[in-house]
Amino acid sequence: MSAVAGLALTACGTTDTGGGDASGDDCSFKIGVMGALSGANASIVLPSVDGAELALKQWDNEDCDVTIEKFDTEGDPAKATPVATQIAGDDSFIGVIGGAFSGETRATKAIYGDAGVTMISQSATATDLTQDDPSPVFHRIVPYDDYQGAAIAQYLTDELGASKVFVVDNSEAYGEPLADRVEETLGDAMVQRDKTQVGQTDFAPTISKMESAKPDAVFYGGYIAEAAPLLKQMRDAGIKAPFIGGDGLYGSDFGNAVGDAGEGAIVMCPCAPIEEDSTFAADYQDEFGSAPGAYAAEGFDAMSVFLAALDDGARTREDVESFVDGYTGDGLSKEISFDENGDVPKDKVSYWAYKNEGGTLVPDVEVSPAS
Repeated sequence: MSAVAGLALTACGTTDTGGGDASGDDCSFKIGVMGALSGANASIVLPSVDGAELALKQWDNEDCDVTIEKFDTEGDPAKATPVATQIAGDDSFIGVIGGAFSGETRATKAIYGDAGVTMISQSATATDLTQDDPSPVFHRIVPYDDYQGAAIAQYLTDELGASKVFVVDNSEAYGEPLADRVEETLGDAMVQRDKTQVGQTDFAPTISKMESAKPDAVFYGGYIAEAAPLLKQMRDAGIKAPFIGGDGLYGSDFGNAVGDAGEGAIVMCPCAPIEEDSTFAADYQDEFGSAPGAYAAEGFDAMSVFLAALDDGARTREDVESFVDGYTGDGLSKEISFDENGDVPKDKVSYWAYKNEGGTLVPDVEVSPAS
């Protein structure tokens, strides 16, 4: 992929931290970023924050003074709520990138909605965020989990030839509905369903059920923190069935967390591979000393939409919301636009299965689900 025409510009934006006035002609603003910036699941979020920072650094607008302010919620809805209240109550914030996770997004979008703060999430995929309880301020760069669940089920049956899939979820806002969709799409190809909990480390009851069910594939809906011990305990018990997870496992820490037990594991993600020789990859490497990771391009795209709003003359939260609602433009991750619920249009939906090889998630095959 190459840099976004008209958005990824070459001159550096200012980095002063002056407060803004979201009700006048002044163009001094902050854009908030909230998500898990530390902890076991941080590798799913940090690259997208770096991508947003890169977009801001490359922005060329001498009339505006914009900074990014980061808030570490650890993906916890309880910690995200006061962050949202702080951002909503500070007029210098013109928008927010996030939430990164579905649970924290669900807990905060009403707060942002009441204050008119536009949200653009780089990675929150729970279906209900837009389909059951839409908010006029919420938008996302990624498709929702009804599509992902269908793509995962399609991979399990078409690519792996699985007919006895054991489905597990973490009983949480992201993992449970994703697993529901996988189960629904698999139909008779699901042999058993089980539930675990966030923070769980001993999966003996689930392992026992797997041993009895003798599945030919296992799907897990959740995050790296629980997926790693679950997978290790599966392999220790002699369960060799292929393991596949959703985009909650798509982070650079996945390979390290699962170790040798995770060799060959599959992670599905609505994020296309970034070509190693692309301008974006080179710029990211120069700036941060590593290749772009999970949702780096989506973070870049989210920031670029906000910056395009300011380029267009938006100077209030209402202006930004109006601009984002009607936005269409080329992005790094895809052509960016939002439907009436703030979602990626259906014709832009695509997923990639990544295979863990030697601790690195390597693109395996593209899956375009019928939904």
